[in-house]
Amino acid sequence: MSERPKRTVRKPVRLLAGGVADASQPRTKRKAQQLSIDDNALATLLTSPKSTLTNVDVSDIINANTWAFLSDESKAHLSKLLPPTAFSDYQRTIDPGHPSHTKDPDPNAMVVDSTRGLQGSHEADRVLPSVFTDPHFLAAAHTFQDHLYSGWLKPEFQVKVAKHEEGIRDGTLAAPWKDEEWEKEHCLGEDDTSKSLPSKSRSNGGATNGKVGHTAEIRMYDLAKNSVVRVGDIISYKRNFTSLGVVIEKDVLVHSINTRARSLTVLLEPGPTQHLPSYLSMSDPSDPIPPIQSMEITSPTMLETGILDVDGRVERGKRPNGNAWKILTVYRWREEGASSMADNKGGRESHGTLHYLRNSHFSDT
Repeated sequence: MSERPKRTVRKPVRLLAGGVADASQPRTKRKAQQLSIDDNALATLLTSPKSTLTNVDVSDIINANTWAFLSDESKAHLSKLLPPTAFSDYQRTIDPGHPSHTKDPDPNAMVVDSTRGLQGSHEADRVLPSVFTDPHFLAAAHTFQDHLYSGWLKPEFQVKVAKHEEGIRDGTLAAPWKDEEWEKEHCLGEDDTSKSLPSKSRSNGGATNGKVGHTAEIRMYDLAKNSVVRVGDIISYKRNFTSLGVVIEKDVLVHSINTRARSLTVLLEPGPTQHLPSYLSMSDPSDPIPPIQSMEITSPTMLETGILDVDGRVERGKRPNGNAWKILTVYRWREEGASSMADNKGGRESHGTLHYLRNSHFSDT
């Protein structure tokens, strides 16, 4: 964790012998003067790391005395930002689901979530003076100073935050470090994972938790060689591109397994067509007829790239990073069942994503 920013804070008033305050730093009570300040100066004060608010003792400027100097209008406005516990009429209540909750509560008791209680508590004269010395209040004030000092309140930083939040909502934001941290304990999303593993792990076979190897070392061909993926399976792709307002779905048929090239050949419809023609979804299908296309793949990432290229609706520059193992689902006939025209997959059932099947195969070995 990063250390808290170090700010220069003005030393508190020192008391001389006999309890008399140091004359060099007088503290006299006087009425607040009306000061005029322009918008630019106010913006600098509240957003700039160079603001004088970063190097003062916050309790010197926000306390019960300065609160008393404010106008009634300002108090009424600011009191709405305080929690219910900051007011003198607050009364603790027990959640209705608690065993100790009485059936007939005091009608005069203040309920935290009650609109009536909150409106009454927003009267400025009900604010408890002790709230300004409460550890929680002071911690929040110091956090504001830290954010101000760190530049997190600057307009340009707020623009970055807004862009980050928008990326989270529309699904276009990629945080590679999160995937890297997750993959350390699960599986790496990349296919050339041997380069990403520590040299120590590669030298000793990548032993992890008592097992030899790593889930991410299992390739697409390894699944096919061990019948986790079989000829005749349909692999269904689906990804929602929220920023573009389009959902890409496409089925591919595992047509053959190529031992020498350690690859798989799949068949798919050209363009945005999702499902395969009915003759390919049946058992023992005939040879593919144009315009059916074939594709040789060695990894889920390669398959996703090929599907999106064939579909043509999402340009390469607009494709977010992601783990293709998690968005490809394998469909297969039941052992005792036969092909069917009941659906677009010839009656096949879902066996799970490639990500799930790979982890299951790793656990079984």
